[in-house]
Amino acid sequence: MSVNLLDTLKKSEDIGDSEAWDATYKNLPVVLAEVVEDLPEALTRLDTVGGYGYIATWEKNLFLFNPRLISKRCGLINENAKLLKAARIPKNRPI
Repeated sequence: MSVNLLDTLKKSEDIGDSEAWDATYKNLPVVLAEVVEDLPEALTRLDTVGGYGYIATWEKNLFLFNPRLISKRCGLINENAKLLKAARIPKNRPI
């Protein structure tokens, strides 16, 4: 049985619904990257908000991701909405 990353994420109280994004994490956009091949598209989607947001992925796939190379601005969360890398948010950007 296949488990959906978004369904698993939504079980966390830190995750909210969004029409423009896959979800939100503490009011910032979240895009899904279940596999490393999804990463370029996820980063492109976050570029529309200056790159400030979160990429969600399966923790079991983290060895494929190098969080230092993802982006200096975006953060990384796992399927349980556990913060793996905090997003850098400009001080003058309203949340």
